[in-house]
Amino acid sequence: MASRTDTGAAAAPRARSWHGAAIALAAVAVVLLVGFPLAELVATAFAQGAGPLRAVLTGDRALSAVRNTLLTGVVVTGFALVGGTAAALVTERSRAPGRTWLRVGLLVQLVIASFVGALGWAQAYGPGGLTDDLLGFALPGLYGVAGVVTVLSVQGVTLAYVVVAAGLASRVEPDLERAARASGASAWSALRTITLPLLRPTLLAAAALSFVSTVNAFGVPAVLGSPAGFVTVTTRIYSDLILSADPAAFSRVILLASGLVLLTLVVVGAVDLGESVRGAVTRTSAPPGGVPPGVGGRVAAGLLWGYVVLTTVVPLVALVLTALTRAVGLPAVPANWTLRHFREALTGLGGQALGRSVLLALAAATIVVGLGGLLTALRRRVAGRGLSTLATLPFAVPGSALAVGVLLAYGRWLRDTLLLILIAYLAKFWALGHRPIAGAADGQPPDLALAARASGAGPVTALRTVTLPLLRPALAAAWLLVFLAGFDELTMSSLLYGPGSETLAVVILNLQQLGDISVTTALAVILTGVVIAAAALLTVVRRATLVSVWGPSLRDGHKRRLGESLRGLRDSRLR
Repeated sequence: MASRTDTGAAAAPRARSWHGAAIALAAVAVVLLVGFPLAELVATAFAQGAGPLRAVLTGDRALSAVRNTLLTGVVVTGFALVGGTAAALVTERSRAPGRTWLRVGLLVQLVIASFVGALGWAQAYGPGGLTDDLLGFALPGLYGVAGVVTVLSVQGVTLAYVVVAAGLASRVEPDLERAARASGASAWSALRTITLPLLRPTLLAAAALSFVSTVNAFGVPAVLGSPAGFVTVTTRIYSDLILSADPAAFSRVILLASGLVLLTLVVVGAVDLGESVRGAVTRTSAPPGGVPPGVGGRVAAGLLWGYVVLTTVVPLVALVLTALTRAVGLPAVPANWTLRHFREALTGLGGQALGRSVLLALAAATIVVGLGGLLTALRRRVAGRGLSTLATLPFAVPGSALAVGVLLAYGRWLRDTLLLILIAYLAKFWALGHRPIAGAADGQPPDLALAARASGAGPVTALRTVTLPLLRPALAAAWLLVFLAGFDELTMSSLLYGPGSETLAVVILNLQQLGDISVTTALAVILTGVVIAAAALLTVVRRATLVSVWGPSLRDGHKRRLGESLRGLRDSRLR
């Protein structure tokens, strides 16, 4: 009894010391990665005074960029909301044939870099593209506002689909739908009067996500808009910061980046406020499940399959065929195929850039998982929760604006280095690594760690022997998620790179602007292949997470360890 009491008394100061050190380390990281860059951005914006702001608002080119951005955001949001909702209803509210593969086809857009998608559309439907060669048809206006809106809408549909599908599974009240149908309402009437009104908060969230992602998009406007003179805020920031020698250009960059931050926070904040006022919906039963497709359902599924083929499959096929064909203009037949472009891509600047991208993604994923685990360990403390909220802020900040803040904060010492890009990655992706780990930790049985601590184990020992083994799948998933995001990142990298620090995405963009189509597409195929492989591995890891936590391992090994720990906890309390 005395020895156990002495052990507990000795462990208490060590625990307080460990938590104090952890909070101090997390606070330093938040200040360096979040506070300093955003504070520099805001302070520099206010220091500009009213003169540069008037110049931006009255200048034709800057004002045109703002107008183009807002109009594109509104139009794309409308298309994305309608298309994403329709797709979710087909896959989640009917037993249409091939629903599982339809979901996969829709979600592929999430793992394809936006600028790679734009390159694929150009090679599929542009002048001299796949359809032009085979059918003599090229999509009119692909280079310009029509192409930018079209490709961004395709990507927005996927984002809206994910949000609306989740809303159908968690927010819509099944009993009300059943009651409406039992009372004689048609499927359309039930949708219009029951389902859509209940989905209103979800639809607003989907609209906000689509709008914010559109106004912050850089890759698609750079590939399809800039050649036709269509300028958005993000491409304007890029041209002013990278290509312009005008001293006033930097002032425009600061103000435009600050404007993007303000617009994003206003839109996201308004949706979050509305959600908190409305509150959560309590479900009373399971989802109603799929209904027989009928003629209309089969037609809808067929149209959705056609959409997936035209927007995802054909552009990817065109990208691969362009990379394989010996020269631009030759028929994309096996007799003209070669791997020479891939060899050129990997042996030249592209090979070096690929190595840098892998190195940056590896470093970012490893460090972010450590930082995310640190915040997770502090999640039950007031200071830890506050630091967690601050760490997630950069994820809502536009990448171009965050890059400008990092450049202002650290550019004088780290300009044109990989470390500068890494700092931006860490700030942007911290939340991406933290959320999966925190979610998995919240789902753990708390008695395990409590039993270890009650048995005399210190915080580090309990973490190493109890918590980390259970969190291993979530840690792997978070690591892969950050690696995936960092490997094909373009927006921040394009603003922060210098000679010798180009990433693979930056090299692809630069080669595309120089007109080297064959090597550009070869690099794009390599990048997409790595990303798809990482995404597939991420899916496997997430399934392993479910199996390890909720499957046989929990029922057998984990359950046995839980019982042993609970018995030890009971015995220690009885003593």
